[in-house]
Amino acid sequence: MNARQKLRSSLKTPIFWMLLLGGVLFLLVRSGYWRSTSAGAQVQVPMFYDAHYLYPRPWTQAQEAPGVPQPFPVAFFAENSVTQPFVSGADNLSQVEVWLRGSPYGVVDVALSDETGSLYVGYQVFPEDPRGGYVRFEFPTIAEAEGKTFWLTLSATHVPIAEPAITRTLGGDRLGGAVQLNEFHRPGNLDLRTYVTGTAVFDALLEQLLPDLFRLRLQQYKPFKGETFAILLLVMVSLSVVYLILARPFGQRLGQAVLWTLVGLLAGLLGWQIGGGRVQIPGINGAVTLHPPAVVESSDATWGEGERLVHDLSLLLWTADRQPEERFIDTTIVADYPAIVVPAESEIGYALDVPQNGRLRVGAQVKEPGQLQYTIYFDETELATQFVDTETVWFDVDLTPFAGQGGTLRLVTEAVRAQPQGYWFQPQIFAQTDWLLPQLPTTAQTAGHQFGDAVRLLGFSLEPTAENQVEVSLYWQTERPLRQNAVVFVHLLDETGEVVTQHDGQPVQNSYPLSIWPTHHIIADRHPLTLPAGSSWQDYQMAVGLYHPSDFTRWPVTNPEGVLNPDSRALLSLEPIP
Repeated sequence: MNARQKLRSSLKTPIFWMLLLGGVLFLLVRSGYWRSTSAGAQVQVPMFYDAHYLYPRPWTQAQEAPGVPQPFPVAFFAENSVTQPFVSGADNLSQVEVWLRGSPYGVVDVALSDETGSLYVGYQVFPEDPRGGYVRFEFPTIAEAEGKTFWLTLSATHVPIAEPAITRTLGGDRLGGAVQLNEFHRPGNLDLRTYVTGTAVFDALLEQLLPDLFRLRLQQYKPFKGETFAILLLVMVSLSVVYLILARPFGQRLGQAVLWTLVGLLAGLLGWQIGGGRVQIPGINGAVTLHPPAVVESSDATWGEGERLVHDLSLLLWTADRQPEERFIDTTIVADYPAIVVPAESEIGYALDVPQNGRLRVGAQVKEPGQLQYTIYFDETELATQFVDTETVWFDVDLTPFAGQGGTLRLVTEAVRAQPQGYWFQPQIFAQTDWLLPQLPTTAQTAGHQFGDAVRLLGFSLEPTAENQVEVSLYWQTERPLRQNAVVFVHLLDETGEVVTQHDGQPVQNSYPLSIWPTHHIIADRHPLTLPAGSSWQDYQMAVGLYHPSDFTRWPVTNPEGVLNPDSRALLSLEPIP
C-alpha cells in the first residue's frame, strides 16, 4: 500500500478526524478569543401563561411567528456619550466588540472601566466613506472577570450633530444593565459582545448555550423549572447522542459509531463557533488596542453648561406604541442619520416624562414621490406640523411648558399626495442641564442635613413667583453613586406643626432621579408651593425629606449637630430674603 492509499484509508477512520479536529480545537483554545457575553433578543414572558417567544409582536397572516426586531441605530456626537454596563460571563476577559459607524474622517473614543475607575482607553478612526460594522477592541487580559460589572463608553467629542457617529441597540437585557445616554438609563442593550481566552473558553461556551441571565430569569419565573433546566438540557443532549449511536449503519461496530458521533459533535462545535464568528483568530480582522489611561479624568467637570442628550426615540422604539401595526415601522440609516421608517398613515406613541428644559429635535423626509403631513403632539396638544416631500425638514420643538409632566409624545404622519413611505430622522430629546451647579448659590440658606448615609442637603432658597405662589429650591449633593431612587417631599408647617401645603415629586421635575446623580456635584431641585390665601411664606416652617416610592418609608435624617430626627425630616427655619 503506497502513501496515497494509506492517506485515503486514514481519511475513512474516525481516529484521524478526531485527532485533526482535536488539534484545531486545541490551537483555538490556546490562542483564540471566544465569545462569552453578547446582546440579543431573548425569551420574554408574554401575557399568556406558559407561552414564550422571542419578541412580543402581534401575529399576522403575513407572519406565522413573531419576528425578532432588527437593532435600532442610535446617534451620538459632541459632548454626549453612550455607555453600556455588562456582566462578564467568564474569566480572562480580553476583547470587546461593538457595532459602530463613524462620521467621515471621524474619531470614536472608547473607554473600558469598572467600579474602581477607568481601565483602558483607545479610539477608532473612520475613513471618508465609513460603513457600519463590528469593531473589536483588545486589551490586556482581565483574569478575574467572571460575574464582575464593567462599563464600555463610546463618545465622539469632535463630531458635529449634522454628521453623528452611530451605534446600535437591541431590546431586552442580556448584558446585565440598561444602556445609558450620558448618565440617563434607557431600556435595551448596546449591540455588544465580549471575548475571553485560555481556560475560560469552556465557561464561555456554557454562557453561549445557557446564559447566566437567562437562567436567572427562568428561576424568577418558575423556580422549579429554573433549578432543573440544566439537568433536563443535559439529559436531552445525552439521549440525542444515544439515539445517534443506536441508529448507526448496519454492520458498524459500536466503538466506531461512538467515535464517529464524537467527530460529528466536534465538527459541529467548530463549525458553529468559527462559522458564526464566535471565535476570533489573532492576526485576522485585527482589533484596535486599548491602553491604560495616561491621565485620570477629573470628576470636577461642569455638566450644566450645555445641552445634553436625554432620550433617543429610535432607541425607545421597541417600547413605543406603533400604528397601524408594529411590523410596518422599522429603523435604518439614511443619509448618515438614524431613521425610523413609517408608512404614509402612521402614529408612534412614546410614554415618557418630559425633562426640565426639554427640547425635541427631529428631521422628516418622504422616501418616494408624494407628500406627507408630519405632526408632533404631546397628549392632545399639537406642538408642530409641516407638509413634507423629498426635501428634509427639521423640527425644533420646545417642551418646557410640559416639564415634569408624564404623557405620550406622538409622531404622526398622514398622506397628502400618493402613499409614500416616510422617515423620522434622528429623533432625540435634549435638556439644558442647568440644575447641575459647581457651587452653592450665594442666595441660598445653608442646611447641612444628612439623608441616609450618602445624600446631603447643603442649602435651600425660596422665591415668590406669583400671588400665593412660591418656588423652593433645594441644593443636594451625594458622596457616592446611589442605587436606589426616592421621592422628595416639601411641607410648609404652621405653628402647630400641621401641614398647610406640600409638594412631592422626583428630583428636578422628574428629570433627574437619585440613581444617576454624579458625585460631588450640586443638584438644584425646584418645587412649587401654593400658599393659603392671605398668608406669607414667612409665617411657616419648612420640612424636607425623602421617601421610597414603593412603600413610602422615609429615609433617616441627621441634623447638622449629628442628632437623628425622629420624624425622618429636616426642619428648616425660613428667613427673610436678603
